[in-house]
Amino acid sequence: MMTPDGTSSPRSGRLLHGRSPFGSKSRTLLIQRCFPDFCQTLGQCLSTALSQETRRAGEGMRQWLILLGIVPFALLTGGCSPPRPTLPQAGPAKVTWLLAAEQELTDFDEFVGRTEASETVEVRSRVSGFIKTVDFRDGDIVSKGQQLFKIEPDTYEAIQDQSESRIELWKSKKELAQSRLTRNERLLATNTISQDEYNETLAAVREADANIVAAQADARRTQLDLDYTDVKAEIEGKIDRAFVTPGNVVTGGLGTGTLLTRIVKNAPIFAYVDVDERTFLRYARRFNDPEKPDAPPAQLIPVRDRNVGVEMQLADDVGFPHRGFLDFIENRVDAATGTIRIRAVFENKNLFLTGGLFVRLRIPTSPPYKATLIPEQSISTDQSFKYCWVLGADDLPERRNLTLGPRQGEWRVIREGIQPGEKVVVEGVQRVRAGQKVEAKQAPVTKNW
Repeated sequence: MMTPDGTSSPRSGRLLHGRSPFGSKSRTLLIQRCFPDFCQTLGQCLSTALSQETRRAGEGMRQWLILLGIVPFALLTGGCSPPRPTLPQAGPAKVTWLLAAEQELTDFDEFVGRTEASETVEVRSRVSGFIKTVDFRDGDIVSKGQQLFKIEPDTYEAIQDQSESRIELWKSKKELAQSRLTRNERLLATNTISQDEYNETLAAVREADANIVAAQADARRTQLDLDYTDVKAEIEGKIDRAFVTPGNVVTGGLGTGTLLTRIVKNAPIFAYVDVDERTFLRYARRFNDPEKPDAPPAQLIPVRDRNVGVEMQLADDVGFPHRGFLDFIENRVDAATGTIRIRAVFENKNLFLTGGLFVRLRIPTSPPYKATLIPEQSISTDQSFKYCWVLGADDLPERRNLTLGPRQGEWRVIREGIQPGEKVVVEGVQRVRAGQKVEAKQAPVTKNW
């Protein structure tokens, strides 16, 4: 520090010529090595400003000024480390787009079910005996009344002969009783016999008549047993294998007879599905037309008369190629499951379909309408919202929230949010940002709805 007379203060000399303010001269040298240009320029400025006699005192001040200038600069520039290279700026995101399509569609409900033969007969033996012959080949298409099995008839033929002979016996007894009655009528007229004797002969005639009727009924029963030894097909259809082979004993009876084989009729064929309660109520309200209050209740019109079309898909089908119609709805909802069973009918002229197949049924729920469709892959999810990106003017993307409809193959019906003909981003969706221009090109169109 300078005194009023121009000399340096001893205290100032100690401050400037004593220990460096950085703690050591090595630190000062380190700063000068890191920033030589800055230190040189600062030193020249100080040299010019200070006089010759105060230059020595300014040497200490110079170190303080270097400290005050270097430290903030070092904090901003990262010290002695070289500046990091800047990353090249990314160009616009590359995306592909398709035009939102328009197509006439119909909404459907889909259900899972199984097929069942329209008629099924379990062929059982009605009489007991040994199987004599099997008169069909396994898997044949048989006609109604065709001979299937032969049970040995010997015992039943003997019983039938016995029943017929009993008829003849009572007929002869009736003839005898009738002749006695004729004679007693004459004797009664001359009071030769009593009334009681006449009544006995009359009763004998009536007894013979009754026994003839009973014998005839017994003969019809034994004839049925004899006929039942010929087991015949009750319906036309495809027959299963023979469950019993010749030489085996079968037992007869209603419901307890031995199961011999099975016949199914697959043309037409049924498909049964279980429909939930809400869907059933929706269909019921649809059938009850509110615009025709004077129309008869829907329950009075059989569903088969409404011509409700149904489409069916097998396990290996693409799409729903089989066409049929609704034929029947059960008359109550199952309280245990909350469902009601419905039935569809399919012609199956080529007998390709058989019972027990796993199928999907599609039932229309709306009349045909014009629908807007976009590819499923273009739709993104933001929490509970569905959205897509639409390219506007100058290929600037715009987010559109969507109301989705049913899926059609790899496309999705859009209820609200998109108009036909708008450009929808289908690839590169993750790279799109609102308001940032993109590099867009059209994708090839694949419509598979």
